Amino acid sequence: MRDRARIVIIGAGIAGTSTAYHLAKLGVTDVVVIDQGPLFRTGGSTSHAPGGMFQTNTSRTMASWARYTIQTFAGLEVDGKSGAAFLGGIELAETPARMQELKRRRGLQQSWGIPGEILGPSEVKRMIPIIDETKIHGGLYVPDDCIGRPLLAAEAMGIAARAAGIDFHGEVEVTGFERTDGRVSAVVTDKGRIEAEMVLCCAGIWGPKVGRLAGVPIALQPMQHQYVKTEALGILKELSQGGAVESAMPLIRAQDHSLYFRQHFDQFGIGNYRHAPLPVDAETLLPFRLAPRMPSCMEFTPEHFEECHRATVNLFPVVAGAAQADAFNGIFSFPPDGMPLMGEHADLPGFWVCEGVWITHSAGIGRSMAHWMVEGDPGIDVREADVNRFARFQTTRRYVNDRGSQQYREVYDIIHPLAQPSVARGLRTSPMHDRHVANGAHFWDVAGWERPAWNEANAPLTANLALPKREGWAAEEWSPIQGAEAVATRSAAGLYDISTFTKLVVEGPEAARFLNYVLANDVDKAVGQVVYTCMLNPRGGVISDMVVTRTGADEFLMLTGTGSGLSDLAHMQKVARAKGLGSDRLRIRNVTHEYCGIGLWGPKAREILAAVSDSDVSDAGVPYYKSRLIQIGYVEARVLRISYAGELGFEIYMPAPHGRATWDALVEAGAPHGLVACGIGALDSLRIEKGYRLAGADLTGDRTALEAGLGWSVNMKKGDFIGRAAIEAQKAAGVPTRLCCLTLDDDTAVALGKEPVLKDGAPVGYVTSANYGYAVRKMIAFAYLPVALATVGESVEIEYLGARYSATVANDPLFDPEGKKLRA
Repeated sequence: MRDRARIVIIGAGIAGTSTAYHLAKLGVTDVVVIDQGPLFRTGGSTSHAPGGMFQTNTSRTMASWARYTIQTFAGLEVDGKSGAAFLGGIELAETPARMQELKRRRGLQQSWGIPGEILGPSEVKRMIPIIDETKIHGGLYVPDDCIGRPLLAAEAMGIAARAAGIDFHGEVEVTGFERTDGRVSAVVTDKGRIEAEMVLCCAGIWGPKVGRLAGVPIALQPMQHQYVKTEALGILKELSQGGAVESAMPLIRAQDHSLYFRQHFDQFGIGNYRHAPLPVDAETLLPFRLAPRMPSCMEFTPEHFEECHRATVNLFPVVAGAAQADAFNGIFSFPPDGMPLMGEHADLPGFWVCEGVWITHSAGIGRSMAHWMVEGDPGIDVREADVNRFARFQTTRRYVNDRGSQQYREVYDIIHPLAQPSVARGLRTSPMHDRHVANGAHFWDVAGWERPAWNEANAPLTANLALPKREGWAAEEWSPIQGAEAVATRSAAGLYDISTFTKLVVEGPEAARFLNYVLANDVDKAVGQVVYTCMLNPRGGVISDMVVTRTGADEFLMLTGTGSGLSDLAHMQKVARAKGLGSDRLRIRNVTHEYCGIGLWGPKAREILAAVSDSDVSDAGVPYYKSRLIQIGYVEARVLRISYAGELGFEIYMPAPHGRATWDALVEAGAPHGLVACGIGALDSLRIEKGYRLAGADLTGDRTALEAGLGWSVNMKKGDFIGRAAIEAQKAAGVPTRLCCLTLDDDTAVALGKEPVLKDGAPVGYVTSANYGYAVRKMIAFAYLPVALATVGESVEIEYLGARYSATVANDPLFDPEGKKLRA
């Protein structure tokens, strides 16, 4: 075994072999892959995964990885056997609610470019002869869903990577790591140490243990999951032509009972999520050499299979009375939010993570990891999967267990886009939290923060307003109070708790130069100047957007998103390290919990602020896009003359201990002016009719700032910055798509996001975000459309739960297009 390598990969399961395979494709072969088990049946989840690969996912990124993976598996071969069998997949609907969900998923397929169709019961029966079609309402069929052969795929990719020059070693156990100058510098094993520039942890269910050895948290919960194979069934033997065909039926999901099925020649395979979560401590998992059986397979617990068996027999009567030929509790990985963990860990430079990877997405994720490690960009938006997205408390053992258990329970549930977690709540609150509780706030969990979505105390405001109504799916996690709060903000003033925004202080003699390299706009302005800008990747894609204020000669305050802040911080720290900027030249401090924030927006905002401050808050005293320190009662606060609501107003930041007193003072002063405490449901409505983009939805790393309509925030005169070359090239060539504002023509129509946008019946884009604009009285949706369709007045359709509604490309923004209210 070599004693040094550019990259050491820990784990030779599907994630590790896939990354090695794609590194080799990039010509990077100074790589060593090690695993504690034998190659390539290492004993992890890859070794027992049933291999069902369904592509449809609410995440565009995950669906993209899945499509690439099935194509890659189909091209892999060992001993003449392919890595994939294209049988198609069918998701069954046993209830009307699930049938509606299948229509939503068919919409997702159109948005992501996945072929599919809704089938009736008799059509499902033709494809699945053993089903009792009277028990279903229909199904969703995808012709190129497939059975993946993960062990074969891992072996094939490992063989190809080895042939290219990458070393693989089995039965090598990691015992520790070495650090030099704060970076990982070597992997210590029971067979010796390997010096490395980078280490990639692909240890799967052992990931948390490897993370502990490295001194970094890996937020992953291993969970037991049941899989059973019946004895041989005569009808399946007949369908498989006497055992010649592995499966004559598509893959099957019966998600109403948290089940999935596949044919194994003359046997029937049953996967069961319909049991209580059975978490496993990663520290107790044995390596292959010590385990009495495969370490990721535990003893079958029949008491957890009883409900599953009844539901299976109900759908497939031929299974009644069939004995079990094989049954085990296999172990899979569940992160707190169900998404993979990817990227270089902020706590240990050089230590990369690729965990929580399911077979379905493995080749796509491996390709992204290889490009990310070698080229600095994964080639696709990975915001949802960034390993640095979690706050420290979200990586504690109990949090990961409880949220991971919820992910297990809900893996096949019908989940509303705004559905809120039911466990591990109330852990991150602002100083004004008790005031929100007193107002009857309905809270949403945003990156672990409790944020008011609306306040029940404002219900009387709905009485005299002609607000649109919602029913069914569209009415979940929604209230007409959001509309009343939006109207109150536009007519008088709204008070918003914005404490959750990530607050970073960037300081030092290199601060201005550094920020001008990592951000697209020019922030090297006079003290007190506020600048809106974006953080771009090398492709010109928008990683995040933020507001930056120069607060001193060598000091800047950066305000970025609640959910993206920790990833933004990790990205900036990584760039700073690459530039060799030590703490004597640059410091980046996360002061999010030191300060709280209040948004005071609306035509009465200045009068209200003036009532509690002796400072000059006039237009001359605090001009638009300027920042000042002012006195509010006894408290010194920083105000920024900006407004996410598109109204006159201020963002106000003060030390967290003073937040509640400041809030109370504003509430008292605002009462005569009609001030209303509002939630983020209203704020989202206000921002969309003003044309403000939402990071993570309208803004992603896969669309450039030019496509997003933010070219005005990119300064090409200031010198080099990340993404500059891509922006220059696109300026010359022209953008392929543009983010467009659409209004739905039917006043009763609703969109929630991710619905397909169609022209002449064919998908041309998808809804990135949507909400009702109460000032313009229209349902508004944003969508990237081909430039040929990105013209005001162009007619398209949006498909919502199977129904199609006409929509029109509209002016952007719809509300106060000249910005007069902001500058009042």
